Amino acid sequence: MPANNFYEGFSQALFFSGSVSVPSFLLDNYHKLNISDREMMLIIHIIHEVSENRNNMDLPKRISKKMGLSLMDFNALLEGLENRGLITIKTDLKNKDGQQDYCFDLSGLIDQLIELWGIERFRQIDKAENKKERDNKLIAIFEEELGRPLTAFECEHIEKWLSASYSEELIIEALRRGVSAGIRNFRYLDSILREWEKKGIRTKMEIEAEDQYFQAKQARKIERSTRNKPSGKSKYDDIYL
Repeated sequence: MPANNFYEGFSQALFFSGSVSVPSFLLDNYHKLNISDREMMLIIHIIHEVSENRNNMDLPKRISKKMGLSLMDFNALLEGLENRGLITIKTDLKNKDGQQDYCFDLSGLIDQLIELWGIERFRQIDKAENKKERDNKLIAIFEEELGRPLTAFECEHIEKWLSASYSEELIIEALRRGVSAGIRNFRYLDSILREWEKKGIRTKMEIEAEDQYFQAKQARKIERSTRNKPSGKSKYDDIYL
């Protein structure tokens, strides 16, 4: 069989052999529920089996074979999920042939996912409210220091600084230094913040330490310059005839 026909045949068999629909939220957050990778794979198999409405009588044997597990390991994984309230298993049901059947209830898993989603949603709302409050506070400080309302462009510029992980105290310090120097241009403030970023400065305390270092360096430079400067006296001035 030509290689291209073989590949085409495989592709059709792969994509038309069925699929399993697993919620993205579950895939993104199962570790937060202390579900191991192997347990997650078992849950995916159970979801697949339930969605296919297959006979569940031989389900343990079927899934354990697919996962390369012994029945003992399969039952241990299942028991762990059940003990944590993620899955409820009913084995006292009888199928139409009068044989024991498995029935899986995933409502425990769904309940825990709902709780997790609620917590994350609350955090997102709280974060958004805190961000809005912080932004409004910064804008108020800028307007007070500059003595005028900010433009929409300037508000966006502040938002970009915050998104670039510049701390609030660094932004305020850059603003006040710009105002003290009589320069109220946002480009100048941006250059100050970038310079601090290059030096790894992240707090006001580090800024003050950098200032002290610079001032001490300048003082040493002036002192050396003074020592090396000619005194203006001739070498013969102290010779008396």
